[in-house]
Amino acid sequence: MRYYSYIEITRRAHQTLWREYEHLQATFDNFAMQHIRDQEDIYPVFRELFQKQSANQSA
Repeated sequence: MRYYSYIEITRRAHQTLWREYEHLQATFDNFAMQHIRDQEDIYPVFRELFQKQSANQSA
């Protein structure tokens, strides 16, 4: 299965694209969204999104 993600890196309010992608996230289980406000949060968010899953989690 393929997974898709949208990551917005900003301290400002969400942009129009974020609101459109919220509809996708509500519809598709394989779509993740994350909002990163600070530079030090980039690595932990990517690590969480791209961690290996066990066979039970991906089924």
